Amino acid sequence: MQFDWLTIDWLMKNLDWIAIVLIGSMLILFLFPVLLGHDLKRKADKMKDKND
Repeated sequence: MQFDWLTIDWLMKNLDWIAIVLIGSMLILFLFPVLLGHDLKRKADKMKDKND
């Protein structure tokens, strides 16, 4: 593979975009389990109410 474009100058020019993409990815990876847990808790509460 040719990585001639990957220089320290290119990295310094695009570091803000790299950081934004990484932070966005981390937020998505954090929010997915939180939303999934909330949905599972809601379904468990619904099943508990149905059994009572």
